[in-house]
Amino acid sequence: MNSVLIASQNLGKLKEFQSLLSPQFSCVPADHRAPEVDENGTTYRENAYKKAKAYVEIYQIPVLSDDSGLEIDALNGAPGLWSARFGGEGISWKERFQKLYEQLAPYPADQWTARFRCILCYLIPRGEPLYFEGVCEGRIDRNPKGTGGFGYDPIFYSSQLAKSLGEAPSAEKALVSHRAQAVQAFLDWAKKNPHKLS
Repeated sequence: MNSVLIASQNLGKLKEFQSLLSPQFSCVPADHRAPEVDENGTTYRENAYKKAKAYVEIYQIPVLSDDSGLEIDALNGAPGLWSARFGGEGISWKERFQKLYEQLAPYPADQWTARFRCILCYLIPRGEPLYFEGVCEGRIDRNPKGTGGFGYDPIFYSSQLAKSLGEAPSAEKALVSHRAQAVQAFLDWAKKNPHKLS
């Protein structure tokens, strides 16, 4: 089995990666050496690469990183790159949802269409970065629903599942989520290119 280090200290994200990559890959969690990466890139790709590069330089093993965001049509694609920091650092998700609802208030609900976008970066020591993308379409729900997943999942209504991602069991979420689609693209590539994994 191949191993890959996940360039994240987000436990929810790490758990999701472990589920999505198994059994083809075992996920190596970062330890105390994990770097703090300033995600100040202008694209998801830039941020994903910055994280992958920082982790590869320290651990010297294959790394998988991601950058993802929530893009709301009524807000011209915001919060996008700033999804994790929307509303300010250190606020709760409940407070973040409220700030988002305040910005959406002037727009009718039929304009609350949105998508999650994920860009994965796979990088090996002395290798070139490879990128994989996934998109999950839906809309912002008027009220948070469910306690599953993490981040914006409770307010994101999936068109395919006809429920919020917060209401969906992890196996169901894995059928449609942006991260699941990006991981599947990576797994498809890995299956065809096992000689490029290390």
